[in-house]
Amino acid sequence: MSKEIKYIILLPLFLFVQVYILNEVMFASYINPYLYLIILFVMPFKTQKWFLLIYAFILGLSVDIFSDTLGMHSSACLIIALLKQSITKITIPHNIIEENDELISQKIGVKSFILFTSILVFIHHSILFILEHASIDHRILLKIILSTIISSIIITICQFFFFRV
Repeated sequence: MSKEIKYIILLPLFLFVQVYILNEVMFASYINPYLYLIILFVMPFKTQKWFLLIYAFILGLSVDIFSDTLGMHSSACLIIALLKQSITKITIPHNIIEENDELISQKIGVKSFILFTSILVFIHHSILFILEHASIDHRILLKIILSTIISSIIITICQFFFFRV
């Protein structure tokens, strides 16, 4: 099965989990877990840029539609799609991945995966929560940090179940 087809099939599954389960979960009014980002993170290193950008926009827009967030998720997802290749080059050793390899911990190592995921999740959450609240204060920073930690943990655990070498 083509990698692109695989991700198109996975989109409704992760969208359903995000919208109907995780969007209903809020821990201490500061932590919002966002699992749907896993699809963007594990896509192969050399995914065509046009596919990645369109996919990120559709994924973010879908979450926006169901969450009533006016383009905030789609904006954050597009920025993640734009930065993904640069962050990959910085955090993942180049000699261990092929062009069509998914960026999963079994292939790139747990340490590299956690670092890669945490950076991208932090960027996503920073953009999302700053757009959502239209300000930066200690509560927003706490929400960004706590949500980044929880989302990174959930993404790291779930990628073991949904993506294999």
